[in-house]
Amino acid sequence: MNNVNTSVGNTSVGEEEYTLYGKSTITESLRGLTFQISANSFFQTNTHQAEVLYKLIEDCAGLRGDASEIVLDLFCGTGTIGLTLAKKAKHVYGYEVIAQAVADAHRNAKLNGISNTTFVQGDLNKIDENFGKHFPKPDIVISDPNRPGMHMKLIKFLLKLKAPKIVYVSCNPATCARDIDYLCHGVMEQNIKGCYKLKSIQPVDMFPHTPHIECVCLLELC
Repeated sequence: MNNVNTSVGNTSVGEEEYTLYGKSTITESLRGLTFQISANSFFQTNTHQAEVLYKLIEDCAGLRGDASEIVLDLFCGTGTIGLTLAKKAKHVYGYEVIAQAVADAHRNAKLNGISNTTFVQGDLNKIDENFGKHFPKPDIVISDPNRPGMHMKLIKFLLKLKAPKIVYVSCNPATCARDIDYLCHGVMEQNIKGCYKLKSIQPVDMFPHTPHIECVCLLELC
């Protein structure tokens, strides 16, 4: 892969990308599904522990399996979490900022014969009051942000949305604790009340012998 960056800064994702040799994607298998991943799309590197992680997410989501529930998959990436839940859901709506990852999610849905998913490119740090009009009210929200955690705009949206259940997946315990505190206790300086209760939190050792972990948190509406 040749990644072209014309700016003076150092970046891992440039303006253009060319495949010089071989395929432009790699293929991984998780939870009985096949995923094709582009160079700039996020995917868990420890696939053995990713099996544990996604099984835990599925257990926390607790989908009934009668195809009646709506799932909102925030920071959906290549669709890994949403597609593993789709078999039990009525529909999964996924949002992701990276266009290439969204294209991968569409391709992975087709590759696995899954038709009850919708993946949309969008910056969840820049949502407005119209964001919730693009999908029905979800029964379950999955949120898997990067290390900075969720933007305050998204936290406010979730507190207003009041989905019955949120499964929060985090790779940064500090921002995880901050966001959960907002969801449970509100944002005092902005007079916003919290409306969730933390039911469980389970760390997953994704990178043994390092300080890095993933945490899966289950929050339920009070």
